[in-house]
Amino acid sequence: MEIVTAPIPAQSPFIPLEAKIVVGAVAPASPDPIPIVLLPGYEYRMREWRHPTTHEIHWRLERRKSPSPGETDD
Repeated sequence: MEIVTAPIPAQSPFIPLEAKIVVGAVAPASPDPIPIVLLPGYEYRMREWRHPTTHEIHWRLERRKSPSPGETDD
């Protein structure tokens, strides 16, 4: 799956010019970007991944269960 990004349509002094927005994910099942659904109770993180052969940069979306109140993240 690949995360598809696009330029930000509006300019703001708080958003860098090179910033991108996430359009969706493209997977073998659908050539058009599929919206990404963020579920409550989880934390999400985008992580850069570089292909070992082509050295192209890709983005991975990681999800993990959020700690309950009072739990530590050990």
